[in-house]
Amino acid sequence: MSQIYDWLVQIPINADDMEAWAETREAHLSHLKPYVLDRTVVFAGPTLSRHPKNPDDPLEITGSVLMLRAGTELEVRDIIAKNPFVEAGVWDMERALVQPFKCGVRTA
Repeated sequence: MSQIYDWLVQIPINADDMEAWAETREAHLSHLKPYVLDRTVVFAGPTLSRHPKNPDDPLEITGSVLMLRAGTELEVRDIIAKNPFVEAGVWDMERALVQPFKCGVRTA
């Protein structure tokens, strides 16, 4: 069995199309679900320009951050490439970062 490593993924969004983000979000979450269940995806969520002042205020999303567990960067990029956010043009893949990461503290 090959070694499994932590990878930190940061992907900016194409901010001019928040409608595409909203329309594709459920498909994006469905795509991630099996990877969450098999613990390939440790965490994932949007990055924000700021926290909303009120719980009902819309989020000002700037991108996505994920932590994945995989053997190689190529495996991570393959998972990301199949995400509906890529096909919909939500993620700015030219500025995507996939970095080796060592999680120092983990609760799950």
